[in-house]
Amino acid sequence: MFAPFSELFRIDPLTGCINYLGFLETLVHNSLPGASVQEGRPREYGSREALDASVFSAVLYADMNDIDVLNKTKGHAYVDSTLRWMGILLQEESGCQAYRLGGDEFAVLLRLETREAHLALVDRILKRMELQARQLGFPQAAADTVLVFLDQAPTGLDLLLLLMEEAMRIIKRSPACHFMSFEAADFQIQTQIPARWKSSHDPQLSLSVRWLSFNGLHDVLAMGKILDETKQEAYTDAISGLPNMKAARIQMEKAIQNAAASHSPFSTMMIDGDNIRAYNRINYAAGDEMIRDLCAVLRESVRPSDFVARWRTGDEFMIVLADTSAAGAAILGERIRLAVREASKAWRFPVTVSIGIASYPAHAGDVDSLVDRVEAANKRAKDQGKDQVVLAG
Repeated sequence: MFAPFSELFRIDPLTGCINYLGFLETLVHNSLPGASVQEGRPREYGSREALDASVFSAVLYADMNDIDVLNKTKGHAYVDSTLRWMGILLQEESGCQAYRLGGDEFAVLLRLETREAHLALVDRILKRMELQARQLGFPQAAADTVLVFLDQAPTGLDLLLLLMEEAMRIIKRSPACHFMSFEAADFQIQTQIPARWKSSHDPQLSLSVRWLSFNGLHDVLAMGKILDETKQEAYTDAISGLPNMKAARIQMEKAIQNAAASHSPFSTMMIDGDNIRAYNRINYAAGDEMIRDLCAVLRESVRPSDFVARWRTGDEFMIVLADTSAAGAAILGERIRLAVREASKAWRFPVTVSIGIASYPAHAGDVDSLVDRVEAANKRAKDQGKDQVVLAG
């Protein structure tokens, strides 16, 4: 239920690609068990046996050229459009998820059957890139691109990133060439800090580049977990465990975008308990218990794809129903109304609910208007006698 909010930290808002955090987590998710934990050290995802080569056989890594020039000559808005173009191009041609690793760096993790298939894919990408780069005004090739084959040399998470950077450094030193392919086994990564970097006064500075890189990865992954926990707390209702009002509004924004793109409707349903003050007269704990019981009925009544949230702080709830017309929502609303009546017979006091329904685009075209219409429909359900379902007028 909360995945959409965790994903906010993994999506690059400009290009729609997965960001660097999401890239690292994808690699970790597809890793084999690494070396055992040593005292004082986290698990070494960087062991050479860590990344499962049966999942990804190659990584395509592209670093765009002349971004600074385009910024000066055509402006930031134009550069933003070229970055979006790169993400779309890589994703469309590869059929795989594209990752934006930095300002103008992109990657695609590939798994094709043969080396020839990989090279044919890259050739198709480069030809489209070359054709469209001229139209976009790039003074040279749009990007320097490397393809690093991984399947003959199981590669650890941190070592993979070092391989990518080393491959890109090689191609950057060859101005006339904008694409190269490499075997992971071809690289001999310098893992020790050169002697000239060491301090004669502090021998502890003789750390490995690889260990430093791993610590950086560990910090990024740990920060992702912290962000998730913070977001979860900020967008979760403490009593019911459901998403809260802020989360519901974000979900409605997303639903509007999806519905507009697919030309399909979706509906919102506002549910408000009738005459439940009897629970609060006992004590607030009894009221909280009733809220949780009501949540359980709502969850059992909707589809897995439907989004249930607590609205404000009382006994109000909002449900977002994807790909659902007002008529379909009314059928579900009636089922929920009857389910609450039946389930609450076993509670301390039986309760009923009033339900208002409004749909996009039939009743409103934005979140604020949709909320106004569904709240107005819920109020009419209350004013007309409660325990009923009312569609927005």
